[in-house]
Amino acid sequence: MRDLRLAVRALRATPVVTGVAIVSLALGIGANTAIFSLINSLLLRSLPITDPPRLVTLSTGPSLNEQLYSYNVFDQIRQHRESFDGALAWMGLATVTMTHDGETEIVTDAFVSGDYFTTLGVPALLGRT
Repeated sequence: MRDLRLAVRALRATPVVTGVAIVSLALGIGANTAIFSLINSLLLRSLPITDPPRLVTLSTGPSLNEQLYSYNVFDQIRQHRESFDGALAWMGLATVTMTHDGETEIVTDAFVSGDYFTTLGVPALLGRT
């Protein structure tokens, strides 16, 4: 108990040093929490689908940027899927404005194939598939 009283006296005697120490600790703890949350959501936690290790992406080259296939190519992959449990397609994420009951909200949308949810093994958040 005596040590605690001495520590409190020392902290009161130097308020600038105490303030700097508290701000440094707060920034360090906040930055550590933010970085861990980011790493946890991107790397440590698995995808919220039925079987994440079995998910693959087909590409014509080493880069996945702007790899666009025509519907005919996708349809051929979907019809000849002896090696796959399912095939899905999606195109672009766009920001659009949605108005419902007089309230306007900016949302992100994507165009997906009809078997998107069944192939991933997840239900739609709202509505029906």
